[in-house]
This record gives sequence, C-alpha cells and structure tokens, in this order.
Amino acid sequence: MDRDPDERAQPDGGGRTPDEFDAIVAELRRDGHVPEWPAAPEPAGSLFESRPVPTPEPAPAADDEHFVPPEPPPLPRLGPPAIVGLVLLGLGLVLVVAPDWIGVPSLYGLPLGLVALAAGIGWLVLRLWPDPPGTEQDEGDDGAVV
Repeated sequence: MDRDPDERAQPDGGGRTPDEFDAIVAELRRDGHVPEWPAAPEPAGSLFESRPVPTPEPAPAADDEHFVPPEPPPLPRLGPPAIVGLVLLGLGLVLVVAPDWIGVPSLYGLPLGLVALAAGIGWLVLRLWPDPPGTEQDEGDDGAVV
C-alpha cells in the first residue's frame, strides 16, 4: 500500500486500467449520478467577448425605522475601598516619577512608590475576591428551599 502515486496510476502498478475506469463511469451514468460536462471547450476568443451583465434588481425600499439603542445605565459610584486603592496607585506613581513634589527625597521615592503601587494593586484585587459562603451579613431571602 505504500506505493508512489505515479506507480498507482500505471496499469501494472496496481492502479485501474482505462477499461475499468470506463466501466465505472458507464455504471454511474446509468444510475444518473455523473454530471454532464460541456461537449467542447469554448474558443479562446470567447474570453474577451462582451456578454450582457445582469443588472441586480433594486432592493425594496427599507422602512425609515431603525434600531435606536436604549441609553446606557449610569456608571456605578465608587465606594470608599475603591477610592483608597486608587489613591494608593496615584501616590505610588507620584513617588516613583517625581518624589520631590511631595517632599520625599529621591533616595526613598522609588522604594516607597513601588510599595504604594503594590499596596494599591493588592487592595483593588483583593476587593474582587468573593466572600466565602455563609459569611453574608444580611439574612435576606435565600430563594426557594426544597
């Protein structure tokens, strides 16, 4: 089975002979499963002949109504924990870029700024951590209990 494609195409290489191929095609044509091909190829000059191009029919007039999306909801208000995280980020940036603005020597600006940036990022990321189940403060409706 590991024969070269050229060997398979030869009658002595295990491929089908032209007689076998013709028999298969004749059988398929009897069943009606073979498409009929054009009898003769078009002449070479026909490529440049002008043929009428069908014009597309105009689309029916669309209604003047179109979708108007609703107004987006207002942005949520920042709570105190989010403000603390953003202030830490801002303070860290100022300490890293220009510590002299707030009176900190340049020697201490970079380490303090990096600590403030890390604290701000950590503060904001830890706020995203979900509370473990059962630690909810309010005893509200838990939904249907079956």
